[in-house]
Order: sequence, then structure tokens, then C-alpha cells
Amino acid sequence: MSLTVKNTVSNQAEWPEKVDPEEVGADPALLQKALDFIAAEVQGGTVPGAILAATRHGQLFIEQAWGGYIGAESASREDLLPLDPTVRVMFYSFTKPTTATVVALLQQSRLLDYDAPLRSYIPEFSGGGKETITLRHLLTHSAGIPNSPSLPVYTEALWRQAITTLCAMPVEWQPGSRTYYHAATGMLLAAEAVRRVSGRRPWEEIVRQRLFEPLGMTQTTLGFPPPAAKVAFTPRPTNYPCKLDPARSQSGAEYQFIGHPAGGAIGTVSDMLRLLNFHLNQGRWQGKIILQAANCREMQRVQYQQAISEALAAGKTPDHEYWGLGWLLRGQTQEGWFGFGNVVSESAFGHAGIDTVIGIADPAKHLALAFVTTDSPPSSEATIRLRNTVTNLVAQSVVM
Repeated sequence: MSLTVKNTVSNQAEWPEKVDPEEVGADPALLQKALDFIAAEVQGGTVPGAILAATRHGQLFIEQAWGGYIGAESASREDLLPLDPTVRVMFYSFTKPTTATVVALLQQSRLLDYDAPLRSYIPEFSGGGKETITLRHLLTHSAGIPNSPSLPVYTEALWRQAITTLCAMPVEWQPGSRTYYHAATGMLLAAEAVRRVSGRRPWEEIVRQRLFEPLGMTQTTLGFPPPAAKVAFTPRPTNYPCKLDPARSQSGAEYQFIGHPAGGAIGTVSDMLRLLNFHLNQGRWQGKIILQAANCREMQRVQYQQAISEALAAGKTPDHEYWGLGWLLRGQTQEGWFGFGNVVSESAFGHAGIDTVIGIADPAKHLALAFVTTDSPPSSEATIRLRNTVTNLVAQSVVM
């Protein structure tokens, strides 16, 4: 079927309860600028569909969808299904903060140590300069092993094969001396450390019991979603109909990464907001302390701030980015790839998922937003413009 672009609003009775923007200090007229911008981008063909949801002080003041998506039953690139906020999407690298949070929970229980050599947990992870790599290096993209071949892990045999591959890799620089994005390697090794101190239980089971269930993230999984679930294939695939099948790779859609600790979660914007609000609340959820506030603060602390400050003071480009543990912080960046814009505070934290997902939280405004699209924008420049404009307009609408 062919879809006419239109707005749809979810009437889910789940957390968070929806309120009028004025109730949380958001100016409706300014917020409308963000909604109009997204509508124009969808109507103009930048992306076929988009969802925006945002909370302030844990209260939902916008949850809206535009356009459509490719689902399992779609027969062509133009056969879009009407999008609504209950549709699940691949989180891609927004999965990384979930992995880092589970690592923090194990560290809190004294089962892991951020600064112990990784070989303390994975003895075969040795040689080639890897002896000094720690969990802290893995969670901050500073371990020196950013590049790897494809590492699908959707079966136990593939998981073990991937770990064997990483254990054979030499480092490319001294661990901790710089950061460079570790797309698939760091979080996989961190997850393996968790498994080693958890009886080698399946990763999906550990994350579900440790994090997803306590936070009520019932629509998010590291496995295959239920057959009846509405799932958007993002970016749009090239072969139709499309199956959620990790055994085959399609141009622009790497479903081989289902279940991967670095990028394999599938879920909803509502569940993204649960995770962001959990961290805004310093580890508390519905009155219960799940992660100690000090551990949350450590995750949200720029780990290499001193090195960054020294480089900037000397007029040099820093060798490190504003990484916390699993989260990226805005710091002094201006409208970069991750979509922080330049309105949220320097303490804002979040993560992107390729060019289709962003989730951002600003402690200064107690604001959290999730923005997803159902295809990649046509260029990196378009992605940066789309993400940063949405973040800036939503943040500007919060005036009180």
C-alpha cells in the first residue's frame, strides 16, 4: 500500500503518563516548531517516518509519529505501514548504554572492577599489547582495538568464535592514550566479562533480568521480538518482503547484529526513555535504588576530562572525546554526529544508533528525548542537521 504522511499519537496507558507541555514548563508554541520541522522533513522525503518522544521530570509531554515504515509484510520500498510510537526499531549503538549499565551493576556488586586487567576475567585475552586493557578502557572506546571483522553473536557458537577473534587481536595504540569509536569490540568484551562472572549465562538473559525487567522495558529485547510485534526495518532494506533473519545480510540493514551487546537491541522509544530517566534519577526507579547514585555519576563523568582540558589549553585537538562509561557527554561539542546540538548543557549525556536513533538526557533541564527515523537520511550532513535541529528545538521549548 502507499502511505500518505500524517501524524499519529500513541494513546498507550503505560509509563510515562502524558501531560500537557505547560505542566512541565515547555512552551507549546516553541515545541510546535520542532513538530513542524519533523513533519516537513518527512513530507519532503528526508526520511519516510520519524518518532519523537520526550519527558521532563519523568512526565511525557510529547509522543508523536509521522509517516511510515517498512515491516515484514511490506512488498516494496514504497509499501509503507503507518508509523506509531509502539513500533519497535533496532537500537543499534543505543544498545551500548544498556551494556554499560549492566557492567556498572556487576561492579556495584563487586563482581567486576573497572580498572582490573580484562584478562582477570578472560584469561585468554592476552598478548599483542592487550595485557593492560581494562573494562574502563572498553567502556570509553580507548582500548586500542576499534577495528574488527563482522562479529555476529546470535548463537552461542558464534559468540565464542567472536571472543576468540578478539582475543587474537593486537592493540593499535597504548590503551587509554586516545579514544576512537569501538563499534563492536569493546562492549562485546565487556559483556563477556559479565558472562564469565555470571556462570556464562546467555547475555540476553542477564540483561533482561538485571536491567530490562527492573525498569519495565518489556518492549525491548536482545533476541527476536514476538511474531506479532510491529518492527520497523531500519534502514529500509533493498529486498522484499524482508525477514528479521540474522543469518542473512542486506544492503543497508545488518540484522546479523541482533543480540549483540554493542548494537543488537530492538525496542520502543518509550523504553529508551525509561533507560534515560533511570540515569537522570541517579539509579532510582519507582522509589527503588537499583544503581547507587555514585555509580551513576561515574558513568556520567567525562573519564578523560583532564587530558581534554590540557589539550584545549595548549591549542591542540584533544586525543580523547567526552566519553563517560558507555555514555557520550556533550561537553563542548557543537552540533556533532551524535545530535546533542548546542542548547542542552555540557553535562547532557546520551548515545546514537547509526544514523536512525538518538537518545539524550540533560540533567540541567531534567529532560530526556528519544528521536528515531525509519530510514537513513540521504547524507551525513542531512543526519547531523536533522538530529541537532530536533534536539535544539525541543531543548529550547523547555523555558521554565
